[in-house]
Amino acid sequence: MPELDNNKLLVIDDQPDLCEFISEAARGMGFEAIAVTEPDAFRRAVQEFQPTVVVLDLQMPGADGIELLRYLGERGTKAQVLVASGMDQRVLATAQQLGRSQGLNMLGALQKPILLADLEATLRQCMRADTPLTPEALTAAIERREIQVHYQPKATRVAPGRWVVEGVEALARWHHPSLGAISPLRFISVAEKHGLIRRLTEQVIETALRQCRVWDAAGLQLSVAINLSPQLLNDLAFPDQVARMAAQVGADARRIIFEVTESAAMFDPGTTMDVLTRMRVKNFGLSIDDFGTGYSSLKQLYLMPFSELKIDTSFVRDVFAHEDARTMVETMVLLAHKLRLTACAEGVETQEILDFLDGVGCDRAQGYFIGRPMAGDVLEGAVKEWNAKQPQS
Repeated sequence: MPELDNNKLLVIDDQPDLCEFISEAARGMGFEAIAVTEPDAFRRAVQEFQPTVVVLDLQMPGADGIELLRYLGERGTKAQVLVASGMDQRVLATAQQLGRSQGLNMLGALQKPILLADLEATLRQCMRADTPLTPEALTAAIERREIQVHYQPKATRVAPGRWVVEGVEALARWHHPSLGAISPLRFISVAEKHGLIRRLTEQVIETALRQCRVWDAAGLQLSVAINLSPQLLNDLAFPDQVARMAAQVGADARRIIFEVTESAAMFDPGTTMDVLTRMRVKNFGLSIDDFGTGYSSLKQLYLMPFSELKIDTSFVRDVFAHEDARTMVETMVLLAHKLRLTACAEGVETQEILDFLDGVGCDRAQGYFIGRPMAGDVLEGAVKEWNAKQPQS
């Protein structure tokens, strides 16, 4: 990744040692960094230093982090903002939402004590976000087929305590020849803004369907889930297009699942219902993704023809840290079953979480504990290894 000269980080925290820790980590990655411990010094630095990244503590004497978020919003600050606190995940999530409501570019949140690896990973995303990415570059990448597809395993609960990988989620990945790995959040937003999302999605679908044929030949029958952009939910011709693509490679539509976020599904419910219903008529599966994080009407949701409900990572990863998270996951599994949907939990990172999901009757699970996204030729061995370790019924 080329070195950038416009990465400027400003951190405010009332703990000088933490300020130094964050500043040193940032400088080691090529940032110009300054740290302050007082709100007035922070306001001056915002004006004079003009940071591209702001790391701010939520709990400080003199002015709390929420007040400083409001200050940044009033100034129309374009910097990416990372909040840090020892408070629980709910407060951090609410603070991020407040920042977005102020028009701020919220980079994320870090819970104290901050791990160096987590900090560096977050700042690395931020540096890449500052790298110019043009629609011409993405067009060329699509034409040269530089966009690769990786696959993350999804395990199905086939019996109590027995989880067998029977499906995957297809995820677009782009390793630029000179810029390195580019976040999907970045290039997908460029694709949506410049009318490239359909070409990109079709290439992902085509690649995934052909990979399924390779797995079939190896005796590994897997379903494949593919994410759909909100823009494609307004394209009345899209269901026919994907049906033709599946027919051309001889793929069984029942093994293809399209994932749609709940916010996207609610953007234009009338047209979306038309598109999604035709997808179901053509035997494709439909999953409502990141459930519980969007703004939706439950009435509209139960009218939509979904076959799977995916419980968002933010609930799953906290089931042992917060009783409310456990309650939410249990309730969403029950809701899915009452609506005759399959329940799938994202963000499964430990055996303990998988055991909890087993106990509440969740149908499917996905996360790093089961497997990280990987190339198609690698996945075959990983799936066989996982399945071989499962207890026999």
